[in-house]
Amino acid sequence: MKKLNIWTVTGVGLLIVGLAFPWGSVSDAGPTLPWTIYLQLLFASGFLALALMSVAMVLALRLPKIESWVGGLDQCYRLHRLSAEWGVGLGLTHYLIKVGAKALRKEGLLVKPQGFDSGIPELFSTWHDVARLLGELGLYASLALVAVALIRAIPYHLFARLHRILPLLYLGFVLHGVVFLPLSYWKNLSGAVFVICVVAGLVATGLSLSGRIGRNRQVQGRVSEVTSLGKGVQEVQIDLGPAWPGHEAGQFALFTFDTREGAHPFTIASAWEGENARLHRIRVAIKALGDYTSTLPGTLVAEAPVRVEGPYGSFIFDQGKGRQIWIAGGIGLTPFVARLEHLVASTAEHEPVDLFYSARHVSPETLARLSTIASAGAVRLHVIDTEQEAPLNAKQVVEMIPDWKASSIWFCGPLKFGDALEKSFVSMGLPKGQFHREAFDFR
Repeated sequence: MKKLNIWTVTGVGLLIVGLAFPWGSVSDAGPTLPWTIYLQLLFASGFLALALMSVAMVLALRLPKIESWVGGLDQCYRLHRLSAEWGVGLGLTHYLIKVGAKALRKEGLLVKPQGFDSGIPELFSTWHDVARLLGELGLYASLALVAVALIRAIPYHLFARLHRILPLLYLGFVLHGVVFLPLSYWKNLSGAVFVICVVAGLVATGLSLSGRIGRNRQVQGRVSEVTSLGKGVQEVQIDLGPAWPGHEAGQFALFTFDTREGAHPFTIASAWEGENARLHRIRVAIKALGDYTSTLPGTLVAEAPVRVEGPYGSFIFDQGKGRQIWIAGGIGLTPFVARLEHLVASTAEHEPVDLFYSARHVSPETLARLSTIASAGAVRLHVIDTEQEAPLNAKQVVEMIPDWKASSIWFCGPLKFGDALEKSFVSMGLPKGQFHREAFDFR
C-alpha cells in the first residue's frame, strides 16, 4: 500500500481549495479581477496553512492507526515535521500576501472596489481585531520555533520544552481561521473539511496540553545493568515487568531516563524471545552522538528508574518477500541484532539474508559477538571497517549479490549514508518500495 506523505496531504488540500474557489466570479470579475485574485490567494493560503497545521497536530498523537498509514512512527514524525513546516511557510505566505497588498494599495497599484463584498461572515466581526492579532503573533512565534528546530546547536531538551508552546499557538490560528474563512468555503466540501481538520486539531491540542499523548503505552521500569561496549556505546538492560506488551525485532521505544530531558527514541536491541520475554527484559544500545546522549555514560546506573513508551515502528522485516539485504551503519546495527536473536530463537527456516555492517574500527569483541549470532541465525555477514576500507556503496552490494533486484533492502544508519544508498539502488533499477529504512529524526 502506498504510504501517506506530504505531497498527498498537500495535494488533497489543493483539490479542496480548487472546489471552493469561485471560478465563476473570477471569470466575470471585470475591473475587480485584481482584487478578487488577491482575496482568493489570501483565503487559499490561509486555509491550507491551517489544514496542514491541523494535520501536524493529529500526527503528534502517536496513534497506531495513523502510524500504519504512514509506515511507522519515525515516518509519522517526519510527516508531522514537514506538515508543520509547510503550514508555517504557507502562514508566512498568507501574511506576506496581506502585507504586499497593503503596500500596493498605498502606491495605488491595487484598488479595492467600492462596496466589494469579501465574503467574510459578519457574524464574527467583533472578533476581527483579536483574531488578527493572535494570527500575527502566532506566526512570529511559530517561525521562531521552526528556527529552533532547524538549529541543531540548540539542545534537544530546550527544543522539546519550547515545542510545547505550539498547541497554544494553534488555538490562536483556529480562531483566526474561523473568523476570516469566507462563506464560499463554508458552503461546500471545503467547509466540511475545515470543520473536520479543526475539530481533530483541537482534540489533539487538548490531549497534548493535558499530557495524555502516549500515556496508555507507557510502562515504568528500572535499569538492571549498564555495560560499556566501547566507542561511546552503552548497552542498557531494562526490566519492565508484565505490563510491557512485547515487541517485534526492529521496533523502537521512547525512553525517559530524566523527566527534565524528556523522552528519546532508541531502537530495542533485543528480541522478545526466551529469557527476555520470561523476565520482561529489553536491551538498548545508546551511542554518545548528541548533547544528551553524551551525558548518559556518567548518569545511567543500575536501579535507576526509566519510563518506556511503545513499542513503535514498522521496521520489522515483514514487508519483503524472498531474499533480504540488511545494511547497518554504526549504531544502526541494533535492529538487526534484535532480528538475529529472533532468527536464532526461531525454528522456522527463512530465505537468504545478507548483513552488511559498515562502521569505523570494529572491535574484535563486537566482531566475534556479531559473527557468532549471525552464524547461529544463518545470516551471511559482511563487515566493512571504514578505518581500513572504503565506505560501503551500492555497487559493492550489487557485485556480491547477483539477484539483488529480487531482494528487499533494509537500512538503518546515518541519514546521508542511507540517502546515497537509496539513490544508487533506485537508479540501478530497484523499486523504491523495496528500500526500507528508519528515519530517526524527531526534531
